[in-house]
Amino acid sequence: MIFELIGQEQIAERFRALNGKKRIGSAYLFTGPEGSGKTAMAMNVAAMFLCGNPRDGAACGQCPACAKLRHLNHPNFHFIHALPRSKNPSENDPFAGLRDDDIGLITREEQKLSLDPYYQMNIPKANNILISSIRELKRKLAMGQAEKGRQIILIQRVERATREAYSALLKVLEEPPRGTTFILTAESVDPLPPTIASRCQTVRFNPVPDTKIADHMVGKGRNKTDALRIARLSGGNVKHAKDLTETDFSDIDTMILDFWRILMGSKINDRRVTNADLYTLTERFSKIAKDDPSEFRNYLRFIIFWLRDTQLTSSQPEAEAQLINPHLSREIRRFAEFYPDFPHYEMMRFVERTLDDISRNAYIPLSLANLFMELRMHLLSSKRSTAHETQ
Repeated sequence: MIFELIGQEQIAERFRALNGKKRIGSAYLFTGPEGSGKTAMAMNVAAMFLCGNPRDGAACGQCPACAKLRHLNHPNFHFIHALPRSKNPSENDPFAGLRDDDIGLITREEQKLSLDPYYQMNIPKANNILISSIRELKRKLAMGQAEKGRQIILIQRVERATREAYSALLKVLEEPPRGTTFILTAESVDPLPPTIASRCQTVRFNPVPDTKIADHMVGKGRNKTDALRIARLSGGNVKHAKDLTETDFSDIDTMILDFWRILMGSKINDRRVTNADLYTLTERFSKIAKDDPSEFRNYLRFIIFWLRDTQLTSSQPEAEAQLINPHLSREIRRFAEFYPDFPHYEMMRFVERTLDDISRNAYIPLSLANLFMELRMHLLSSKRSTAHETQ
């Protein structure tokens, strides 16, 4: 593989075999959740199909074709993704009317993707795949092969195509030029027009197993405990795992424990918490949500996984090896013992709904205040009368 690929070995082997037997289809649709490796696989499949010296169907990684594709600048490789619409758009040129700075940013984002195929490109106002991108593609395909070999078209997140772009794409999928292969990626087939999906061979990607992500993290220098924690926190999403690689878990652990101490009305540094601490907590989380949405999502996921661990401990006290936070097993066990009737699953769903509401532009302080008060109410109502405070 000339591009990093974590897990998904069966799919990779399938395409190596197809390439080795020269049984390459004209259109594939890769579907699956974010971070499962759809784009990474598509780029590697493109390398297999374009390689000048394939070995058992796999790209050699050494030939001029592989060297060009490694930088996404092979003339037979066409990469289409969402772009910003300029104030003076052209129906045939997706870059018409864009400033040089905008075009430079797009180029840099594509190069970041070439270095890390799990990277999520950040191009402001790039909300749709434009009809001009499809028309420009059709023009290039009509000119014939720039170099000997197949032409590969990768359309990333095809569900972002406009209605006009879908119509133009359908026409070329119905009668693809000879020696051309389309690879479309989407999180789900559901939002796609049936006419588009039906003309592709669908390949389903599942979340990457924890063990694969953990092994990758160990290979990158993380200790085994942190690697497994990252893998479990990522939920099979390699992008999330990569976002967590630089996390200082000691800070996260302090945040988790202080969060629950505040909600339980316990102590922090020998000081009894008050309602003012709950207000400060809401302000702090609200600021994080505005300043760094990715970090905010991770914080709420840590809360969810704490609840997952305490629920597991409540139902299976011997299941410590399955905890996401095994190094906090003492605190988790004490929480489970002191709050035996706490509605773990209900509260996990409440946190998830809050995260979803905030992603849909709900008023952040109010949403968080409602969440924290709901958690606090259930803590108070489920606390054992003999319980001691978490130290």
